[in-house]
Amino acid sequence: MPVMHFKTRVSHKPQESMVADDMLSELDVENLASVICYYTQDYDPSKLRMELSKRLPDHVPVIGASTCRGLMTEKGLHWGPVVGLAAIYDSKSSAYGSALSQVYDDSDIPDLVSVTLDKALKKAEREGEVPGFVIAHATPGFEEKIIDAIDSKFHVPVPIIGGSAADNGIKGHWSIFTEKAHTSRGIALQVFFPSEKLSTNFSAGYSPTEFTGIVTKAKGRELLEIDVEPAQKIYREWISDHAGVSVPPHFVFELVTQYPLGRIAGHVYAQPYYKLSHPIRISQKQGLLLFTDIRPGDAITLMSGDGEQLISRGARVLQEANRKNHLNSHTLGILCIMCAGPMLYLGEDMKRVYANLKHEAANTPFICPFTFGEQGRFAGGENGHGNLMISAARFYRSR
Repeated sequence: MPVMHFKTRVSHKPQESMVADDMLSELDVENLASVICYYTQDYDPSKLRMELSKRLPDHVPVIGASTCRGLMTEKGLHWGPVVGLAAIYDSKSSAYGSALSQVYDDSDIPDLVSVTLDKALKKAEREGEVPGFVIAHATPGFEEKIIDAIDSKFHVPVPIIGGSAADNGIKGHWSIFTEKAHTSRGIALQVFFPSEKLSTNFSAGYSPTEFTGIVTKAKGRELLEIDVEPAQKIYREWISDHAGVSVPPHFVFELVTQYPLGRIAGHVYAQPYYKLSHPIRISQKQGLLLFTDIRPGDAITLMSGDGEQLISRGARVLQEANRKNHLNSHTLGILCIMCAGPMLYLGEDMKRVYANLKHEAANTPFICPFTFGEQGRFAGGENGHGNLMISAARFYRSR
């Protein structure tokens, strides 16, 4: 077995202390470098953090985030109440560190991200260095600012993977934690200086339709006008004209999941790739509330994703990540982030999603939560935030 390797654990025990015993009692701690944890809203993040930390060596950094209704590992599709973790083992030459900051004022985020990264780098004993990889988990609302701040901190696009903490029904019952703290509104980061290489991919998996427009009025995450018309009116018309169906006054979840709004994030060989925005509901001003920021002047496109596309895209994202592994080296472990929207939309078909992921991963350990926003590195090399997307990081043995 190579020095760097991954193990996953899953528990459905009802209490946090029982979960920690269940997952860690037989987990080897020699060369344990990092623990990544996902859990449904059924668990108290403060108690879970404390119980895990009591059983782990002090030097092991932990990062955790709540997931919507369940998670996946190579061992199966696990519905809640559930806690899952990925344990990363690495050599003495590697380094890992995590840190968390609460967010009280969105305007403080650039400074908070810088401070959080400095704390994580100090934990890793790599102060002032640029990490090879960053895991970012935040509560929903300010993800774009976090990504911009990470990029500004290092002045180079460090590969990231991230997912916005989720609950079971967009009720605000989400949370994040590290080995030292937890919060329901904040930022948790873990920096990696791994001994082996990694490749990443970040993809929408939806296709653009013929309907496009320009954002003429927006504020934060509220899209107010498209082409000087009320945004909800134009959005309804686009879906109706494209699919031949009418959108009722109260959005039908399946429809808005199938037809998000897309913005071109970049091009590869003249082919555009997109980041997606998921409409949540109609605002009081007849606009659309989104899970991403939107700005006047943005060009937007109605996107379409049918069931078969959504079922197969997870495995495609892993395949694309592996294409950057030019020597086809042995995969050691996979971290994957999948949006909760398609998971809820697909229902029983998630068994097929899991089967495809399992086949693509072969016997490689992997873990995948269901989040309310996804962050990753696009094909063009830039980091971004979107909705209804999949992000993956694939670690492999160097040659």
